[in-house]
Amino acid sequence: MIITPKQPRNAKTRSSLSRLVPYMLRGKSEERCTWYMAGNLPGLHRREDAGLAVDVMELLQDGNRRAKGNKAYHLVISFHPNDRSLTPAELQDVVRRTVDAAGLGEHQYIAVRHSEQEHEHLHVAVNQIHPETLKIHHPYKAIPAYQALARILEEELELHRVDRVKGHAQSHRARDFEAHQGLESFSGWARRTIGNATELDRIGSWEHLHQELKRFGVRLVRRGNGLAVVDASRPKLACKASALGRRWSKERLCEQYGEFVPGPGSAQVAREQVNPYVERPLQSRDDGLWFEYQDTLCAARTRRAEQREALTRKVDDAGTTHRRQFKLRHHAIAAMPIPPQEKRKHYKTLSLQRKAAERSLKAKIRGWRTMSVGTHPGSWKQFLAAQAARGDRRAIRRLADRSRGAAILSDSRQGRTLSSRGLQTSRGSTVHNLAKGIRLRESARSIELLGQASDEALGQLVKVARERFGPTPVKLLGRRDVQRRLANIALEQGLEISQERER
Repeated sequence: MIITPKQPRNAKTRSSLSRLVPYMLRGKSEERCTWYMAGNLPGLHRREDAGLAVDVMELLQDGNRRAKGNKAYHLVISFHPNDRSLTPAELQDVVRRTVDAAGLGEHQYIAVRHSEQEHEHLHVAVNQIHPETLKIHHPYKAIPAYQALARILEEELELHRVDRVKGHAQSHRARDFEAHQGLESFSGWARRTIGNATELDRIGSWEHLHQELKRFGVRLVRRGNGLAVVDASRPKLACKASALGRRWSKERLCEQYGEFVPGPGSAQVAREQVNPYVERPLQSRDDGLWFEYQDTLCAARTRRAEQREALTRKVDDAGTTHRRQFKLRHHAIAAMPIPPQEKRKHYKTLSLQRKAAERSLKAKIRGWRTMSVGTHPGSWKQFLAAQAARGDRRAIRRLADRSRGAAILSDSRQGRTLSSRGLQTSRGSTVHNLAKGIRLRESARSIELLGQASDEALGQLVKVARERFGPTPVKLLGRRDVQRRLANIALEQGLEISQERER
């Protein structure tokens, strides 16, 4: 279990409850809420009362006129992909204890569960304004409290233990970039190539340190009260110096080298760089997929540039035709042998027609500009998901989860389409949420059980596998004891087994 507070994109914006709660309930299109809870909101416990609950919370926020920033606190509670589905009572207990750990136990909040991804997770939107004192509360150093609570809940609820301290803590932007793009972030690259490879003890001065950083194409500069590592040719790529390691903080570097001395300029560092930052997948495999993605991306960018040029020519031609048409009509009125008063009436009518035609042309051009061609492959992670959905073994291997749950695998690429197919996840698979908290993950040629391997869950696994693969022989994967139970159930339901393999 991982409990994470989500930072707002813009800390200066007003309360985001009216945007956050609809996202939690429906997302961008369809309903995604599989469980709903309202805390400290008497009489508003139904899912249908969510809109009224948001109005009540925002009305309370209006009572505090001193707080100018965001007055909503967003928490995400994520479970391990192989965790069982918790009961409503257990979910309520988890949410209440999490909100109490943040010091917001007396505040109003709304919690929902999302089950369309491979790992179930909870979103909690909390009103930071106290319902009686109308004072705003900002959780202070809540991360250690969340980590301690997560360890306790994992033991009490018998959930999978998650290593929350593995690796170096990254910024929210770096984690979001790696999670959504599937690429190594700048700070992750800097820590791996610079922080772990540079021996600070053998460097005796700031000048030598700046010379060492030159070959990586980065500069060490002042940023606020500390130091930052900035890419010389791309200034927007930057991270805190302490992200490279504890010894890279300004305080420790100044203890070793004295008062900070600035290094060379960006132009000089860019000329002498040897090993600069390049976006690469988090998983390093020499299977050619990354180069295919780069080729697809370059082709999409070329097509986009061509389409933009064609659109520019189309807009220019339409504007030229429009101006020529009304200019000719203006000349025709000027050549008419009629009194000036009649000409003025014709000019006025022509002016009204020209303005109406201009509005119509502008609307048409807006339609041209908003046309979507759908040629972009998306992020690296989206590209992998699309390839895995098509049955690409390389993409499936990259996205394969290393869990140890029971699974049924088929060697045949042919299979029936399940009637209860859900949304495609970022891993290119599909998660099926069945009755009694049973969850199955369907990939290109496998069905895997997420959670505890009870007899009922194994029975559902075999049933879905029969519907998906039909009479095709299958392989059973899992621990030896689970395989025996799964094999017995498969034989009872008439599923032909070709091989058993321990995971």
